[in-house]
Amino acid sequence: MLTVPAFVWRGNAFWRAVAVGLGAGVFLGLLAWLDSGLWFAGALAAAIIAVVYGIWLGRRMVRYWPGASALTGEQRERVVGVTHWGGRIGDPVLAQSVVDFADGMHRAEEKGRPFRWVIPLVLVVGIGTAVWDSVFGSTRDMISSLVYLALLGVELFWWPGRRDRLLDNADRAKERALALIESVEGKSQ
Repeated sequence: MLTVPAFVWRGNAFWRAVAVGLGAGVFLGLLAWLDSGLWFAGALAAAIIAVVYGIWLGRRMVRYWPGASALTGEQRERVVGVTHWGGRIGDPVLAQSVVDFADGMHRAEEKGRPFRWVIPLVLVVGIGTAVWDSVFGSTRDMISSLVYLALLGVELFWWPGRRDRLLDNADRAKERALALIESVEGKSQ
């Protein structure tokens, strides 16, 4: 929910799952190819990850924002963009969707919170693997270990701040949407 860009939300539930599945599958398949040196290992990893991740994240996207199906692709993209950036929706019809999407972002983040301890553990293992590969492995092994280590470093050091900014922006967009809803209700009374 937090990492899915706004343009992905333009498609229906099936195409959103395909887009995120292919994105993750191709990226991790390339890493598998780099690590193993075997193109078919990368292709196999890409295919498996694309299917599993696409289904898993596609279902999560529907679960955390069930109201998305009631909107057009352009409306979903607009709601997600405004919520990610903390802006004003301006359209009273879409204001409740901003509130719902912001709440879904928070629920998705809370669901992942118990697993945060895994990242530092994997980083320690990654450091050990990178040292081992640098001393005893091939150059390809060393490069792939360093790539994995860099990605884990991004996840550990950069992502928490970005996640917090996204959630703060979602809260700001939600407050603005609620104010818009209240102002429209006040005018109609």
